[in-house]
This record gives sequence, structure tokens and C-alpha cells, in this order.
Amino acid sequence: MKSFKEYLSESKKLYSFKVKVAGELPEKFKESLKSRLERYEIATLEQTGKTPIQKLPIDFPEMENSEVTMFEVVTEYPVNAPQLETELREIGLAPNRFKVRTAQQEAEIELHSEDSETLTGEPLLTDAEYKEAEGVKANDYFGDEFNSSFLQDLQKTAEERKKELDQDQDADIYKNQNEGVTGKSPVGSK
Repeated sequence: MKSFKEYLSESKKLYSFKVKVAGELPEKFKESLKSRLERYEIATLEQTGKTPIQKLPIDFPEMENSEVTMFEVVTEYPVNAPQLETELREIGLAPNRFKVRTAQQEAEIELHSEDSETLTGEPLLTDAEYKEAEGVKANDYFGDEFNSSFLQDLQKTAEERKKELDQDQDADIYKNQNEGVTGKSPVGSK
């Protein structure tokens, strides 16, 4: 049987985040970030990438002509994204210059962006033949054949209802009331 310490060491949970910073990084940014996050017992803090200067970076549409530096932060102590955002603000970054997401959120965003990249080709609105549409037969929804079959179905339904009314006792009373009705108006005519 395992001891409590063994169970505890096996159940060590890590908290993973992606931090994106737009624009130039302040001097010794990584060191100051590491010192601010030491209280959360950093497992890893590494720069994972840097985009070239873009006119409108994806996560920062208000920051024109800037590069985006990405960091991966993994802590052993529980921490959430708003706490990390507070630490970044205290370093001196403006709130519109950084984004903090959990690794799960970042993976979902990457998955959706990959889906949109696979959609290539001609826009569907410019396709006059509707190649993407299912094989729909026009005769199933309109036209002379559809109208005649529709009228036949209505006639069939009317006959079924008439049979139901004939079997109903109240229908007999209704018939008896209408037998003495003539085409003349009870009010009178000139």
C-alpha cells in the first residue's frame, strides 16, 4: 500500500497558461515576471514564440503594426487568469497589451482557427449552381405533380374525417339539424 506522501506527490496538479504580450517588451520583462510569479511556485516560464510585426495582430486588433510575444507559464500553486493579469499590470503593462488564457482556452481557439483555415475555395454565394447543396428534387416540393398528389392527400384525409364523423353520435344530431334547412333566408327576401 502506498503512503500518503506517495499519493500526494502523484496527485500534483499543474496550472498552465498562455500569456501573449503585444508590442516591445519592457527591459528584463521575463526576469521581473518570474520574480512576481515565484509565490505561485513556477514549474516553467518560457518564451514559446514571437510573431513578426503585423498590421493588426489577431488578439490585439487595436494595436497596429506590432509584434506579439508568447509565453507559457506553468505553476504548481493554484492561480487563475485574473491573478496573472494583475501581476502583469503591476509590472507596468497596459491592460490592452496582454492576454492571459488557460491552456485549455488556447487549445480551443487554435482548434477553431484550424477549422477556419481548412475552408478554402470559392465563396458559396458566387456559386450559381449550388454545388454544395444536397440533391433536392424540385418535383418533391412544387409543380403539377406535387399539387395533384397534395390534393389527393387532402381528399383522402377529408374522407377519413367524414368516416370518423359518421361513426360519431354527435354527427347524427348535426345531420338531423341540417335536414330541414332550405336555401331561403329566415330574415326574408325582397
